[in-house]
Amino acid sequence: MNPFPAEHELIELFEVEPSVLDQGVPWAYNSLTFDTARGEDRVVCEIQPGYGEVRVRWSRKGADLVRLDLRRVAGLEVERAGGREVLVGTFDGNGLLPMRLQLRPVIHLSWGTTDGPSTRQRAG
Repeated sequence: MNPFPAEHELIELFEVEPSVLDQGVPWAYNSLTFDTARGEDRVVCEIQPGYGEVRVRWSRKGADLVRLDLRRVAGLEVERAGGREVLVGTFDGNGLLPMRLQLRPVIHLSWGTTDGPSTRQRAG
């Protein structure tokens, strides 16, 4: 993934150290799992930068609200503005909008597709 956040940016965003698959291997080549609690909500984010994969599970009181299994993630960045912290995942030119996972001040997740060329004929 390029770009990929610095270790301290991810720790500040999730407010926890990740569990890593391979101790001693740089994060950019490892498998990272961040497990964050916010009141009754829990967000588990697994990142495998070498494979371009991100999995997000958001649950409340043990019940899943959202599960995403994303592949072909081209880059990850941490954005901070106006008291908000957001993990932004981008995709290479395949009609997908960035995935945005906000953890503060409240949890919010958004993702979508772009409005590409229409294959329908227009009347007129």
